[in-house]
Amino acid sequence: MWADDGFRTRFRRECEALVALEHPSVIPVLDAGESDGVGWIVMHLATGGSLDDRLREGVLDPEVAVRILRQVASALDAAHQVGRLHRDVKPANVLLEPDGHAWLADFGVARPVGGTTTIPGQMVGTAAYMAPEVISGGRPQASADIYGFACMAFEVLTGARPYPDAEVGTVLFAHMERAVPRARSVRGDLSVGMEQALAWGLAKDPRDRPHTATALVDALAATLPGPGSTVPMPHAVSGVPPRHRVRGTLAVIAVGSLALVASAAGLAWMQFGPGGGAAAPPVAKPLPLIPTPAGDVRGIAAPVGTIPGLRAADLTATSVLSGGLHAYAVEAGPGRSPDAVARAVAGGLTASGLRTTTVDLNSDGTAVIAADPADFLRVGQSWVVAEVPSSTAGAADLVVVAKGDNGAAVRWIDALSAARPAQVLAPG
Repeated sequence: MWADDGFRTRFRRECEALVALEHPSVIPVLDAGESDGVGWIVMHLATGGSLDDRLREGVLDPEVAVRILRQVASALDAAHQVGRLHRDVKPANVLLEPDGHAWLADFGVARPVGGTTTIPGQMVGTAAYMAPEVISGGRPQASADIYGFACMAFEVLTGARPYPDAEVGTVLFAHMERAVPRARSVRGDLSVGMEQALAWGLAKDPRDRPHTATALVDALAATLPGPGSTVPMPHAVSGVPPRHRVRGTLAVIAVGSLALVASAAGLAWMQFGPGGGAAAPPVAKPLPLIPTPAGDVRGIAAPVGTIPGLRAADLTATSVLSGGLHAYAVEAGPGRSPDAVARAVAGGLTASGLRTTTVDLNSDGTAVIAADPADFLRVGQSWVVAEVPSSTAGAADLVVVAKGDNGAAVRWIDALSAARPAQVLAPG
């Protein structure tokens, strides 16, 4: 492996990244070099095994899990603050001490924030924790590490990965196209708030995720009962001396470590539209299901302000569907009818400078389409607004909203109309 130029580059990058990071939860590097044609790196030896090893023993208590996650989050945020991405956050790269101290390790594929992937058509990381924008070939940012951290948090708290399929290709597709998994469907004793916090970190659109890993941990910690709701960031644990004094217990690793490199060939490119930034506050009422041509899907809470014309009381679920289409299901808040919500959304789109028109669909339904007035061919982003009956018995109609490029929103509402004949209506 040392004969490979790319491997030597990643090895040296790992050394540089770790030496540059002075943090109580970043594994200390004591020395590195090359001897007789072999590269070597000397690190502190964590004697408690990895977080992956710990998870094999059984699911963690939520408070213990949050305490570990907070340490890792602090280390990850520190890396981001100096412009470094980790790009392979996973339980195997979190090392533990017997007293519970956690180290973030293996920066072997770390790159500067905004750097491109290794070579065109490939991506670096581990499939089970890889962000959709990395899979689709986009330029990775800190938000990609946040997504990987959220995948790890999901696993630490539930005992299962978000998309546990054994086939790499299926897992990559799931990260891009499948709905965000519900943590409580895997571990029923988790709180609703903890499930919502995990969904925040697993948002398909990077702009909808927390801005820091610590913000995600804060949201998780807020759901813990009693005094455990505030889990302080631990300082360096006694018995684990600062970097410059570590001399007694060492781990010598020849030629470093590699992460999974998976081909992205055959996967659709995914474009993300403007996101809403912060997550919506937790809600007690279940989110509405999002109707699609293939059936209802679950989404996550859409951030307030994502859709013009909506109020905070309008319950909105969102998901990213095939082709990067953003779909929303809106349940009218108190004092508003679905028709009033739909008209408010259409009016908000008009007020933002878009041209709105009512179009006939392929099964006698209608919808409102909003697009840039100069985009006659609708090759840019367009929106669609309509009303559909809820699949929940006795529930009021839903307002469906979708946005996408190249006419994707129009095709989607047309297909939805065909799947529910004469039941898709434009706002009156």
